[in-house]
Amino acid sequence: MKWIRIIVCTVICSVVATLCISNVHAEGTESSLTFGPTSQRISLKPGETYRSSVIVSNPAMSENDLKFQLYVAPYSVANDDYDPVFDKVGTYTQIVDWITLDKTEGTLKPNDNMEIGFTVKVPKDVPAGGQYAAIVAQDVTSFDSANNNGVQISGISAVASVVVADVAGQTREYGEVFENNMPTFVMSAPFVASAGVKNTGNVHTDAKSVLQVWPLFSDEEIYTNEESEDNDKLVLPDTTRYFFNTWEDVPVVGIFRAKQTVTIFGETSVNEKIIVICPLWLLFIVIFLIALLLVWFVTIIIKKVRKSKDKEANSI
Repeated sequence: MKWIRIIVCTVICSVVATLCISNVHAEGTESSLTFGPTSQRISLKPGETYRSSVIVSNPAMSENDLKFQLYVAPYSVANDDYDPVFDKVGTYTQIVDWITLDKTEGTLKPNDNMEIGFTVKVPKDVPAGGQYAAIVAQDVTSFDSANNNGVQISGISAVASVVVADVAGQTREYGEVFENNMPTFVMSAPFVASAGVKNTGNVHTDAKSVLQVWPLFSDEEIYTNEESEDNDKLVLPDTTRYFFNTWEDVPVVGIFRAKQTVTIFGETSVNEKIIVICPLWLLFIVIFLIALLLVWFVTIIIKKVRKSKDKEANSI
């Protein structure tokens, strides 16, 4: 019993120590920094200057002063999931060199905010099309060790405001819909239709994908995502992006008409089909009944053939 008590005490002490450490780091590194707007779209002309601003805030719930730094980074995306990338320089991130911040650091007390302006000075010989950058706000607050039981902790977190710019000039607005798919048979919720678009131009655009569903013999629409914000997505130049339109509240059984419309740069792809919703267990029952019907039908035919042969034999 003694060794059991030792093990139990050791485990309890380890758990308590872990929780204590976790709490210190969670409280120390938690940042209250908020930054906005999350994105802003601007139209630029070669040789002209544009002014705008961002706002850094330290909400009232914060208990500490907040020290921050600002810098400009290139903005692009990676893979079809559109994961943001802030360290890749390319043709569409030249705007980073055109942006000048009025201020690159500051300190905010709780419930305080600061508006910081920036200037975009566009060169005269810039290429037309899209340009993308991110104004990044980084929390560099260093918490007093006396307030954290002697543990010195620095909160390092960052948020970004994406600048989406359209430079006037000779733009190429080309794109294509390379995928527009809907399943024909669905065994369980949800019903998911997919679509893929590609921007082959030199300027960004908003692509749209709308899913609509009607009963088989009626024009009364029972589902659409036309008003949803998720069906409208920004597509950057030389990138592809996917849509997944989901109908969650599908009935257990039914036959419906579905239509998915995908649009990019005025090019529209429409996919219409009849969809069947049937659970797996019901499908097995239907297959079993069809099999029984086939066996019954074949049995009847065999019996008729045998009777016919018996009649011929008896007549001979």
